[in-house]
Amino acid sequence: MTQAENQKARETHRDLTYLAWIVVGVLALNVAYFIGEEVGEIWYNSPSDLWTINKALWIGLIKAMPTILIAWAVADFAFLFQRCSEGDVLTEENVKTVDQAAYGLMGAGIWAGVIAPTLLEWLGESFRGLIVDFGDLALAVTMMGVMLHGLSLVLKNAVEVQAENDEFV
Repeated sequence: MTQAENQKARETHRDLTYLAWIVVGVLALNVAYFIGEEVGEIWYNSPSDLWTINKALWIGLIKAMPTILIAWAVADFAFLFQRCSEGDVLTEENVKTVDQAAYGLMGAGIWAGVIAPTLLEWLGESFRGLIVDFGDLALAVTMMGVMLHGLSLVLKNAVEVQAENDEFV
């Protein structure tokens, strides 16, 4: 790779870092909306009942948790892109970061498909046991996490091969 190509790649990684942080900010606004929607409705429609407001806050957090987990995964990518912009590409730390993002996405999908429906049902005071409601989006996010985990295994192998090759040079 020439010096100009290397510089261009680093600039691209830097731009991806900024983009990832913008996405995290947008997702944070989305979380604020989820929670605000639940609490705001109760706040204006109920007579200052703290139990009801607290319950609405928890419902908002439960609904927002997949978005929070996706935001953490995107933040992991922001850190990954930052390290890549500094020239650290095939490193164990980057592999761990990709794996963390994968677990975040799998967690978001499982939360949306199992945990949230179950908890919301329980908070609605009608206990029917474990509820599994994997919609298209929850399933897709979970599968993206699984695929990203597979990619992290490939990257882990690539880091090991690079380390072996560096020993011979």
